[in-house]
Amino acid sequence: MTNKYNLCTGRAAGLLLVCLTWVSCTLIKENRTACPCALTVEVRDLPAWPVRFSLSGEGYYREWEVPRDTSFMVRVPQGDLQLTAVAGAPLPGNGRIAIPYGYDCPSLYAHSERVSIPAEEARVLIQLHKHYCTLSLEIDGPPGWGEPYWTQVRGKVGALAPDGTPEEGAFQCRLDSGDAVRLPRQYPDGELWLDLTTPDGTVRSFALGNYMLDAGYDWTSPDLEDLPLQLDLSLTAITFRTGMWTQVIPLEIEI
Repeated sequence: MTNKYNLCTGRAAGLLLVCLTWVSCTLIKENRTACPCALTVEVRDLPAWPVRFSLSGEGYYREWEVPRDTSFMVRVPQGDLQLTAVAGAPLPGNGRIAIPYGYDCPSLYAHSERVSIPAEEARVLIQLHKHYCTLSLEIDGPPGWGEPYWTQVRGKVGALAPDGTPEEGAFQCRLDSGDAVRLPRQYPDGELWLDLTTPDGTVRSFALGNYMLDAGYDWTSPDLEDLPLQLDLSLTAITFRTGMWTQVIPLEIEI
């Protein structure tokens, strides 16, 4: 009887030990997933700084700034987080970087991605992309023309998401000969208009977006290229010229 009792007691004790070990391991596993993660953020080859970062998730938000190319570590909760990095503009408070009406686009470099933090250590590489095009304008006229002409660019993109996605809104910015304007990334159709006002107050509008597309400009490129534009005014036509591309627009009314 004693042997059977001892045997049963031993089996019960062994089973209890297994259960306690399983519960202990389960608790440890749950606690570990709740532990913060040491996230290493690597930023390098930045075209502009300082860079402002934010990390956000369920019940969590943090933002900070770095003045130059660097790598640093920040402790964050495990799980899925939204990482945003912006240079040349403030962090978007409502998920969008608005362009004030009458102004050009900021010198925006940005990066946005969903980051999964499944372990106690993780690393992410920041690669900012250029989401604006600097359009420089030179106006030439016939000999002795010497009158002030001014232009403005207008379009339908008034804000950008941190990943560069265009958002609808009114855009308008004035520029004169020899000036430049920063255009925000456009929808693929690139609907932009260039308004030219002559000294007598006449306003003529030209499909600038179409001309840029005809010249091979790519609004879907990860980093937008700058574009020099020449306007040659004559008594009968306006000539748009950039690089190897030329577009001549006949005028029905003399300038």
